Amino acid sequence: MKAAAIVALVLVVGSLLAHLLLIDPGYVALRLGRTLLETTLPIFVLLLASVHLVAISLTRAFASRRRMAQLRAERRRRKARDETARGLLELAAGQWKSAEELLSRAAPDADSPSANYLAAARAADLLDATDRRDEWLSRAQDDAPEARSAALVTLAEMQMRRGQDEAALQTLEQLDASGDLNSRGLELMARVCQLLGRNDRLRELGPRLLSAKELPEQQVHELLAHAQLAEIRAAGERANQSALEKTWSDLPRAVRKLPQSIVTYARAAMACKDHPSAERVLRELIDGTSDAAAIRLYGDLVLPDPLVPLERAEGWLRKRPDDPDLLSTCARLCLRAELFGKARSYLEASLARRPSAENSLLLAELLEQMGEHEVASGWLRQAAGLAVGRRLNVPRVRLRRL
Repeated sequence: MKAAAIVALVLVVGSLLAHLLLIDPGYVALRLGRTLLETTLPIFVLLLASVHLVAISLTRAFASRRRMAQLRAERRRRKARDETARGLLELAAGQWKSAEELLSRAAPDADSPSANYLAAARAADLLDATDRRDEWLSRAQDDAPEARSAALVTLAEMQMRRGQDEAALQTLEQLDASGDLNSRGLELMARVCQLLGRNDRLRELGPRLLSAKELPEQQVHELLAHAQLAEIRAAGERANQSALEKTWSDLPRAVRKLPQSIVTYARAAMACKDHPSAERVLRELIDGTSDAAAIRLYGDLVLPDPLVPLERAEGWLRKRPDDPDLLSTCARLCLRAELFGKARSYLEASLARRPSAENSLLLAELLEQMGEHEVASGWLRQAAGLAVGRRLNVPRVRLRRL
């Protein structure tokens, strides 16, 4: 009903307009400079309608072309996402050649081209293609200048992997000079300084490492301990006990709690003939962590009463009867207490659980002094074989009778 009323209204209005136009079609004049355009109102309306239709058609055509371009770009982005995902999987699977191809090809249309280039650089480096690696790193920086830090840190990691520690240090110092060294780069610089023995430089990095919230505190203390413990070792080599105690007390509490720090201090104290102090710190460490290096060093202690450390070591052994390091330590302490039969038993038990050239040689020397020369020769041959890393197969010698 409503539609019929609208149609009727349109027809009535159209009839009235047509009647009016037939009586007087109207007059329209347009002057453009010296040009005068004259026409009737219906023709002018038709012209306007035509221009409007043409404008709509052109707008839709351009919109369609833009839409098609957007669709093509979206298809390229989807393809780039798929190739990036496949490339990362290939990289993780060790398929470095295909990973490099996929990641570099997808980079221009990827959501983060610089990330693709960095991953492609890693794949190229694993293929020993350093020229392509440097090209991908350069493209990563060109695509996103803010990726410079990530690119140079990645380069430093690759240089360290190849043993190019000096080059890695130069790369990181270049980044540090520009003020773009991030926490990961700072950690790598500390590790390079540690590898190169640049302890002074490592100590200089200490405050910055401690203030880097992204780095675990335990990891930072382990890095700094290398430089700080060098002074402990130097004091032990000089047998300077006063310098040793001062250096040890100056270490941060967190560093003094590290097993490697305690073992280093104990070894230096033993070099200074301060075996009681060494025994105390080693005992506390072994009670808390059962550190293997501390257990082995405990067997080298020389105390006025050798039975005291032996009793403590045997107390630990009752809790861990199959520990080869503890068995070896008890054997050494038994030797100092002149309990030779017991020392032999401990050494044989330790060697049964884990062969060792040092322990085999020690047992051979003990048996030699006990008069068991043939058995001692067997352990001596085993010690030599373990030291060489393999047993040599010598043809059996047949002596000719004269």
